[in-house]
Formats: sequence, C-alpha cells, structure tokens
Amino acid sequence: MKSSRQRPAGLLQPLEPPQRPWQHVTMDFVTGLPAAATGNDAVLFAVDRLTKMAHFAPCRTTITAEDTAKLFISTVVRLHGLPSAIISDRDPKFTSKFWQETWAQYGTRLQFSSAYHPQTDGQTERTNQTMEQLIRSNGPDPAQWEESLPMLEFSYNNAPSATTNHSPYFLNYGMDPTVPTTTHIDNPGGGGVV
Repeated sequence: MKSSRQRPAGLLQPLEPPQRPWQHVTMDFVTGLPAAATGNDAVLFAVDRLTKMAHFAPCRTTITAEDTAKLFISTVVRLHGLPSAIISDRDPKFTSKFWQETWAQYGTRLQFSSAYHPQTDGQTERTNQTMEQLIRSNGPDPAQWEESLPMLEFSYNNAPSATTNHSPYFLNYGMDPTVPTTTHIDNPGGGGVV
C-alpha cells in the first residue's frame, strides 16, 4: 500500500492556552535583512503566547541549531526560565536532532506549525510581519537596523495589543514602564538635562 501524499483529513487542533507568562513561547527568524556591521543579517524572535511580549536577537542567516539554542537560552531562558513548550515552524534548525534532544533534556515540548496550515501559529507570523515593517522603516540607512533593535523591541512591547487591549510589557510585569521621553535626569556636571 502506498502512502498518501494528500494532507490528512480532520480539523485543526488548537494550541492549548498557556496558564502563566513564558510557559509557551513561539519563535521564528526574520531573514533577508541588509548585513549589519557585525555581519548579522537576520533576527531570531521569541514571543510569549500569553502576554505577547517579544525578544529580538540579531544573528546570521547561517546560524546553526546549536547557536540558535544558545541564543534562545541567553535571550529568553535567562530572563523568564524554561518554557514548557516552544512552538515554531519546521525550519531545519528546529527539526534537527540536536534541537530536539536539547529541549527533551529540559522537559520542554516542541510543537510545530502544520505544513499544510502554517497559520496555526498566527502569532509568530503577525510578529514577523510587524518586526519586518519596523526594521525596514528604520531610517535612511537600512544596515543600521541592528543598532536600533533594542529600542524596536521596547517599542513593540509597549504598544497595546489588539487582542488584549494592554501592552505586552504591562501584562508581563503588571505595570507600565517609565519611558525615555518622560524621564529627566539632572546632569550633576551642570550641563542641564541628560
């Protein structure tokens, strides 16, 4: 009997809702960016499914599964702990034996968007589109995107979500941040406001 090449019948199974921040994390790459001075031409981004808070990490399109794991740990795990689930597309980095074994040893479940329905993970796709727009509209020199990435992340996390009516920052920390435009620090050297 031949195996079928048709997509399997049945309904899409929704992802279970997270019960706490950073329990379920979606992740993907934005690629095709102009090379920055460091050689980085891509961004790994991770989004908390509950609060919609995101972290953006510059990298290269050629990043390996091993380096992706290190970058995820230094960008997300060090701040929020281990997620119980990581949701991603079927990028070879995310389906590699190394990636699967790494997260299995931590007890983190890997879930993949369906090959037939990549919109299963719509949050990642929306974040990807928003981030690309932010980066590509970032001033006259497109190669300067990496320098602006921390403030782009800050801006993204402080914009109210249409889904929650609150900013991801507020939902994650329970308060709004003090933003640079509202902070005035007197310069002790007498040069006015810093």
